[in-house]
Amino acid sequence: MRKQRLSRIKRGSLILVILLGVCVAHSPAQEIQAYLFGGWYKVFEYGEEEDYVMGENDFPVTPGHASFNFGAAVALFFTRHLGVELDARYAFSTKVILEDPSDLDTVEADTAKHYALSLNVVYRLLGRRLSPYLLVGVGMDRLVAQEETYISEYGYEIEFVPPEKASNFVANIGGGIELFLLSNFGARLDVRYSVIFDDPHNQNAFNVTVGLLFGF
Repeated sequence: MRKQRLSRIKRGSLILVILLGVCVAHSPAQEIQAYLFGGWYKVFEYGEEEDYVMGENDFPVTPGHASFNFGAAVALFFTRHLGVELDARYAFSTKVILEDPSDLDTVEADTAKHYALSLNVVYRLLGRRLSPYLLVGVGMDRLVAQEETYISEYGYEIEFVPPEKASNFVANIGGGIELFLLSNFGARLDVRYSVIFDDPHNQNAFNVTVGLLFGF
């Protein structure tokens, strides 16, 4: 069932990209904006205790955790309101406490870093200085992890190996506000909710960033 759902999502994202490409190719660009930003990245708890397998998956649940991220994006508006955005961002690692449900042993480990690249449709409501906007998009998320060894609270040596599949499909939805200080310069507040489609459990994340925007 999961493979079928992901297949439909990927087909839908491909159609979206093709349609956007057609729109851009047949519409004169009225505005290009570039963004530099940084902010707070929250990943919600994922995994289930039922996934516990002794010696293979001793710590099946990853608790919710937060880190910082930064990135850059460029947006092409082919009408005053509608445009497309190519967004790239990087999320740092942080510490989490993992628990073995069989004996309640714990270990402090580093989470994986994330690279994410997405293509988003942006719709904005233009004001004199404030421009709220909404967006929805799809892309890829890639984990950056390496084999690590830790010592648990009970004194056991714990080895973590990178997942076999490091890249996963991601979808996000969000919005924000652009504040124009000059005609071609300003600031942006952006809020996004993302779903990383992983197996056996999806990862849900919430991201708030602030940054600078430049118009061309």
